[in-house]
Amino acid sequence: MHSKTVRAATACVTAAAGTLALITMGTGTASAETAVPLERCWGISPNIIDQPYSTARLFVSPTGRGQVTAAVRDISSFWIPTGGYQSTGRLDWHNLSNGRKGTAINTAPIGLYVGGPTFRLNTGPGTVRVTLSAVNRNALWSIPTTSCSGTMRVG
Repeated sequence: MHSKTVRAATACVTAAAGTLALITMGTGTASAETAVPLERCWGISPNIIDQPYSTARLFVSPTGRGQVTAAVRDISSFWIPTGGYQSTGRLDWHNLSNGRKGTAINTAPIGLYVGGPTFRLNTGPGTVRVTLSAVNRNALWSIPTTSCSGTMRVG
């Protein structure tokens, strides 16, 4: 009876490991997310008595050759009853390797859980200089942030 229990437990562990391997394997298009450092961006929350807008990095994931998704994930608000505020981010980019330039704009709700705007960029491969800025607003007013810059490598 003891050997049947051991075999059953082994079978369960093997099945679970196989399922986990299938789940984590995905489609074979693994992409490594990296944090790209920026100078620190500062801003006052439009809710005034709240956490300040403060970020110093972008989370960047490749989505194809010369294409990435860059996300701000460091912003949150304690103003749960009002739903936080809206942050409209602007990311200006200049590929120093091929001369291409562009601007991406995205608006994201800022609430209790950390988040921020997400940008989809088609810069082409090379060294890319980025400058992030945002305008944060609630129902009463809008408050701009400072700008911050950094450099990333796009494959």
